Amino acid sequence: MLRADQLEHVGRRARHHRNPRLVKVSVLTMIAVTGHFVSYTYIVVIIRDVVGVRGPNLAWLLAAYGVAGLVSVPLVARPLDRWPKGAVIVGMTGLTAAFTLLTALAFGERHTAATALLGTGAIVLWGALATAVSPMLQSAAMRSGGDDPDGASGLYVTAFQIGIMAGALLGGLLYERSLAMMLTASAGLMGVALFGMTVSQHLFENPTLSPGDG
Repeated sequence: MLRADQLEHVGRRARHHRNPRLVKVSVLTMIAVTGHFVSYTYIVVIIRDVVGVRGPNLAWLLAAYGVAGLVSVPLVARPLDRWPKGAVIVGMTGLTAAFTLLTALAFGERHTAATALLGTGAIVLWGALATAVSPMLQSAAMRSGGDDPDGASGLYVTAFQIGIMAGALLGGLLYERSLAMMLTASAGLMGVALFGMTVSQHLFENPTLSPGDG
């Protein structure tokens, strides 16, 4: 049974969808997640045809993608607490750079030792930052939710799921045309999300810190 204070955030009394800061975080999250899943849906094809890594080495690179994500999360915990906006901007900049590099390799259509090395680095960077940025954005959503954390979490998760669906759908449509076009879309969407996060004031501000820290 819900308490009286919980009932204030249910049904017509819910305010999370009228919280502009929370809505902005959720929309930017949706754009970033869409950009990620446009290409992530076909990551095996990207590793094989763009990076030029095949056979057993492809499996090792996928493993490196996952391990990089596991390692990155604890590494960003302290910077996220102290400089929430800076941490998110660095993460999004890295993701945009990784997709931009993969896009350049896709347009180059040449497989050399250098392209394999650069592509491998981009894949590992992608894995590390895609995993790290997700909890960063979730933290921003929860901070934006104020006294309605459940509503904030629900709106964030909804935006995330829409991003997954939209990214997979758009990725499938673009894959039929070319990998280069698909990766271009990922880089572009990440760039749009990065720009929105950069120009937004107080979006990632931590109320427990002074304004200059966020």
